[in-house]
Amino acid sequence: MKKLIYILTACVALLTSCAKESDYQSLENTEYEKLAPADTKYTYLKVLNLTPGSPVVNYYIDGVKFSSALSSSGVENAGYGYNGLYPDFGYAAVAPGSHKLTAKIIPTATVDKNLEVLNTTVSPEAGKYYTIYTTGQYSATNKVLGTPFVLEDVRPALDTSKIFVRFVNLCNGLPSIDIVKGAAVTDPKIITNIGYGQASPWVAIPNVGNGTAPTIPLWYLLSATGAPIFTTVSNSTLTKGRAYTIYARGVIGATGTTAPTFTYYTTFYY
Repeated sequence: MKKLIYILTACVALLTSCAKESDYQSLENTEYEKLAPADTKYTYLKVLNLTPGSPVVNYYIDGVKFSSALSSSGVENAGYGYNGLYPDFGYAAVAPGSHKLTAKIIPTATVDKNLEVLNTTVSPEAGKYYTIYTTGQYSATNKVLGTPFVLEDVRPALDTSKIFVRFVNLCNGLPSIDIVKGAAVTDPKIITNIGYGQASPWVAIPNVGNGTAPTIPLWYLLSATGAPIFTTVSNSTLTKGRAYTIYARGVIGATGTTAPTFTYYTTFYY
């Protein structure tokens, strides 16, 4: 079944307990635009903050707020920090063509509120899907999100019996990586030699087994030596009929929140 994307075409103020009845009636009459997937009237974007140390920010397209983290106080107090994904499921639609993408620290931050920490130009094409990954390392002496890595999300021919994955390497200092599917590191590789700032094509995971959401064992190996990054296999529960982006983030040699980490998000689904 095709998924439809709904775009709110009217700006609705935050409702309060003292809202008038007419306010609620206006919500009932709000018009929505129904879009078929890849409608060329728009281009479709996601933003993933992979800048270790990043403050909480919100994103703007041509000066207009693009991300939609909600506020519970009437003052913008939520946004997207390190490893924050907007939107977390699906894509946000904008007009195709060249746009200025910026990010600002939320105004309720205790340090550097409203500081612009990203200013770049993106040029997405009509009807296409993209994920924009921020890069670099944020610090008190380097108060910027690194130059974004913009990746076109070419939709694979999804199949409800298959699981697709791709790999994006954006872990600072991480060399080229292979991915093995299986209980042992010597099992067949499904992705090979993906260096920093690179992405693999989509691959269908072989022999996914029975059930709607089987557990898939994955090993992450150094391409140059075949040595595993982690001492134990990574087991991921993935759903058939979906395509997942696995990504590496963090800083080699770091511990805590910026330690090297491999994780994933749903990119496409039925």
